[in-house]
Amino acid sequence: MTTHNPIDTARETLKQLTLRKLLPTPDNFERVYSEIMGVPAEARSNKLADLLLRAYESLPAEEASSKIAIAKLRRAIDDEKWELVPQLTLELAELNGRNRQLAQNWGSLIQDLMKAWEIRNPALSQNYKQSALERVLLSFGNTPDELNEKLHNLVKSWLQPAAGQAAQADADTTLASSAPVPGPAAAAGEADDGDRCQVWKDVFDYTLKFGIEPRLVHYPELSQHFSDTRNALGSIHNSHDVDNFFPQLRSFLIRLELQSQDDERLVTGLSNLMQLMLQNVAELNQSDSYLVGQISGLQQILAQPNISIQHIYQLEASLKEVIHKQGTLKHSLDEATSSLRALLDTFLDKLSLMSSSTGDFQQRLHSHSESIRGTQDVNQLNDILQLLLSDTANMQTNLSESHGELLAARNEVHSAQQRISELEHALEAASAKIKEDQLTGAYNRRGLEEHFEREISRAKRSGQPLSVALIDVDNFKQLNDRYGHLTGDDVLKYLVELMHRSMRSSDIVARFGGEEFVVLLPDTGINEAVELVQRLQRELTKNFYLANQDRLVVTFSAGVALWHLGECDTDVIERADSAMYRAKLAGKNRTLSAETP
Repeated sequence: MTTHNPIDTARETLKQLTLRKLLPTPDNFERVYSEIMGVPAEARSNKLADLLLRAYESLPAEEASSKIAIAKLRRAIDDEKWELVPQLTLELAELNGRNRQLAQNWGSLIQDLMKAWEIRNPALSQNYKQSALERVLLSFGNTPDELNEKLHNLVKSWLQPAAGQAAQADADTTLASSAPVPGPAAAAGEADDGDRCQVWKDVFDYTLKFGIEPRLVHYPELSQHFSDTRNALGSIHNSHDVDNFFPQLRSFLIRLELQSQDDERLVTGLSNLMQLMLQNVAELNQSDSYLVGQISGLQQILAQPNISIQHIYQLEASLKEVIHKQGTLKHSLDEATSSLRALLDTFLDKLSLMSSSTGDFQQRLHSHSESIRGTQDVNQLNDILQLLLSDTANMQTNLSESHGELLAARNEVHSAQQRISELEHALEAASAKIKEDQLTGAYNRRGLEEHFEREISRAKRSGQPLSVALIDVDNFKQLNDRYGHLTGDDVLKYLVELMHRSMRSSDIVARFGGEEFVVLLPDTGINEAVELVQRLQRELTKNFYLANQDRLVVTFSAGVALWHLGECDTDVIERADSAMYRAKLAGKNRTLSAETP
């Protein structure tokens, strides 16, 4: 089919490529397109392919596989199948590398090496031979062709007649030269090897001086051992010195590790001592909710397995904020209480004055009554009546004033009581923050104890089941070590947010310590509780958690226990913890019941 319409020609070209089973490359398309148009295609050439072909043809190709590979490359170039050229070129390079001539056959080389090793030469000690052989193996062990060549030169130099100790020693250590006769190149190789050794010694000494020595400021008992180790490093000149140095270095590192373990035990002991002191202070001040709340926050931080300086700073800032709020509210509460006390004092004073006035009025009434009985004079009776009217009017005025003052006092007392109630609610809200975990927003140990006690009491009254789940994040330490503690904290917050979204409003989520969480499941049997936790596991693994552009799947292992009558909270948690540990051993990311035998 011949057509001068470019669109039809292009369509027909694609059809022909499909029929001929040719790849739709630009070269194939151009060749078929020119063929359909009846226009002779210009001879195309690939200079790089031609150069590679001429290079491989110039090499000696004794094996049939090499000849066949060269023929395939020539045919691909002739057919202009450029997509085959790279693969054929790689195959030829591999064949050429395998066919490369060695300096000496490996079998005979090993025999000559054993022979040269056994020959006793006063100028070449066995230690010197061993050192030279180790350097060759270390430098060229990963390149078999070069290793063959260097070993061949080394053995040849050992088997030469001793023309002189200096010349023979230089020939021994030739690493960079392929010449069998010792000369300046051999000496240069020895110098390069010595320079490399000195560089490594300097690096090692730098590491000891600036990486380890500053940490020994508080350990004078290790300083002398450290100085001896550095001096031993500086005196290394050959492999024998290296063999003597490593045991001394190992001894120092073991002592350093033992000292680190002692420091860790010391920190643990001090933390336990602080916990005991805080517990005793809290027991002596149970009535002071402010102090007890702050002590609970400190105890929670001290209970964490890995305490970082960020946790300490966070606790310090949180405690300062709560202490400031509590101090302000307590000061306002004290002022309101003092105002109420003053109002009550005023009220009592008024009552006392009213009682006194009433007593005087009754005495005056009694006196007027006696005067009336003892007189017959009308004028005198009139005077007594006027006095009685005057006393009655004064008494009425006093009663009216006292009544108004009492009403005002009562209103002030009511306002003060309302203000005190508001301050108490605000103070309770501020103190409630002490019951929450500062990082995740879940309840802490103190909040868990209060809710656990309440739910146990309710379960006793209602007879409904109460289940407890202990959740532990899998591989949390490795996550912290690789991505940092900030990422670890974010993972814990992410897990708590998911639990709050996925679980019921009646379920209680509390951080038990580190990456462990306790979930209280009221009115829930053991089988339903296991299903709830398993559903939470599935929700967690549905999405990836992004950490430093890495997509992580966060999982946890869990144990679920049913509360039995007579058990305390620690008993149930301990049984759930055992089930969680079995889930870890069973492969992680699973939930096991503590009620299953």
